Amino acid sequence: MKTIKTIAVAAALVAAGACLAAEAVPGTGTRVAGTPTTTATADSLPQSLGLVEFLSLVRSHHPALRAMPLRQGMDRADVRTAGTWANPSIHYSHKPDEKEWGIEQPVPVFGQVSMRTQAAQLAAATAQAERSVEEQDILNQAAQRFAELLVAQEKLSAKQQAMEHLNQAVKVVQGQVELGARSQYDGARVELQRAQLDAQLEQQQAETQSAQAALAELLAQPHWHPRAIGSLLPAKPVPVAADTSFDRLWEQAEPRLPQLQAVHAKVLQAEQLISQQAREALPTPSIGVARVRNRPDGSSYNQVGISMELPLFDRKQGAVERARLEYEQAQLEEQSAQQLARQRLQQALAQHNLLRKTLQSFERRGLTQLDPLRRMALDAYRLGQSSILEWLDAMESVAEHQQQYLDLTLRVWQAEWELQTAQGRQPLPPQ
Repeated sequence: MKTIKTIAVAAALVAAGACLAAEAVPGTGTRVAGTPTTTATADSLPQSLGLVEFLSLVRSHHPALRAMPLRQGMDRADVRTAGTWANPSIHYSHKPDEKEWGIEQPVPVFGQVSMRTQAAQLAAATAQAERSVEEQDILNQAAQRFAELLVAQEKLSAKQQAMEHLNQAVKVVQGQVELGARSQYDGARVELQRAQLDAQLEQQQAETQSAQAALAELLAQPHWHPRAIGSLLPAKPVPVAADTSFDRLWEQAEPRLPQLQAVHAKVLQAEQLISQQAREALPTPSIGVARVRNRPDGSSYNQVGISMELPLFDRKQGAVERARLEYEQAQLEEQSAQQLARQRLQQALAQHNLLRKTLQSFERRGLTQLDPLRRMALDAYRLGQSSILEWLDAMESVAEHQQQYLDLTLRVWQAEWELQTAQGRQPLPPQ
């Protein structure tokens, strides 16, 4: 009985030492799992909201973003697992005239556990950087959809206003026809124009509903029909100093870009993996303690032994070589990502400057002429100086220019958002 107690105490001490080693790993404290945000319902969501409020809702209700804290907890669990020692093994054997009890514990004396822990921590850092890129992409997509809904609403409002103007025109034409100043053709032609505009109005309503559905999709709420509040007019310019060179802008943007942080974290992880695989090639000795008892004479004795793998054939050559190649591949991916990010910033800056000049020219030269053109066309028709086709053509031209202006405004807003994103200064609400 005393022998059994001795072996049990030894096993408990070895197991406790392994647990204490695992607890001593930095950053591997017990995780308190946070409760995921409760899924919102369509009735609880606001029916009208601005961009900042919508992006906040996306952060808290988008399925992928809601799962990110759980994925982060999984990474912490992996770090905890990497810092844990292997469990000891207990054996018992019964031979004729002999009984043996023993315990054996692998002891990673060459720092394998610390290397595994560092690898798991770097993997967690890489995963966190990749999640930041994923979050940025989702929020970028949400902002783009919000802007598209806002422009769709503006287009619908412009179509409705054009319909009101056309209805007023119909009354003028009908009055002219009743007085005999115009033929029945004018009445038929303006009615045809109203039918065409009514079809365009229904089509724009469908596009607006589609834009609303695109916002609801991000929150997984198909029955939500939000209305965007705000205006893209005038678009707020990105503050870029005139004397700032492109190289200076790139120098400021490079450390802030999450996609570059992600690929750099991957390089560090791949570099550490080389050292880890080389360390894993070193054998892990196992220390065993046993108690042997002979039945004939009743004698007992203790037995201590050490066993260790001999790395004669498998010395992790393939694993080390693969880790080295993965490191070189990660370096190439980082260089490629830097070149793409630099090119993206250059293109975004050029596109932003060009589109802003185009918008300013359109506002200065074309937009101010739309209302006078509509009034002059109506006056000319009333005075008999133009035909119904000329009048309708002028109204169509006004409506078309309004639609073009809204499309151009959306493109300018998108270019400014892209420029801020390329500079690592994304205008998102605080988390």
